[in-house]
Amino acid sequence: MRTLQAAAPRPWWKEPWPWILLGLPGTVVVASLVTIAIAAIHADSLVTEHYYKKGLAVGHDIDKELRAKAMHLQGRLDQRGQDVVLEVEPDVADTGLLLRLRHPYAPEHDLRLELRRTAPGRYLGHAPTEAVRYAVTAESPQWRLSGVWKPGAASPLRPGV
Repeated sequence: MRTLQAAAPRPWWKEPWPWILLGLPGTVVVASLVTIAIAAIHADSLVTEHYYKKGLAVGHDIDKELRAKAMHLQGRLDQRGQDVVLEVEPDVADTGLLLRLRHPYAPEHDLRLELRRTAPGRYLGHAPTEAVRYAVTAESPQWRLSGVWKPGAASPLRPGV
């Protein structure tokens, strides 16, 4: 007589399903370790090393804008030939002003111009040649005006507050 022998069960490590089920979490663990390694190697630096000092400077800038508003200052920035002319009303007794022109997309093209007083309320400096829309700040040690300017067109400057 013949007896049926039961087939010996296969060991679990020879079955595909346990490996598929273990492979999914294993892939996540490996991807997490790779992500941590990339983040550690290519860590982002701080935007600025001296963020506290920058924060204090923002408060100082706001004070300058509040002073300009209290003095009812307004300015008009224009280009005349190769020069940039800033007219400030009412007249202030500053002998020179600092004009910062921030380029819209290339910080290396930002300009810092020293304007000299040529008449009451009028300041003159050399104009930029690139015709892009600059974010402008004109400031003295006591006050600050800001606005947007494109060379070749007149633009108003006002206290930023």
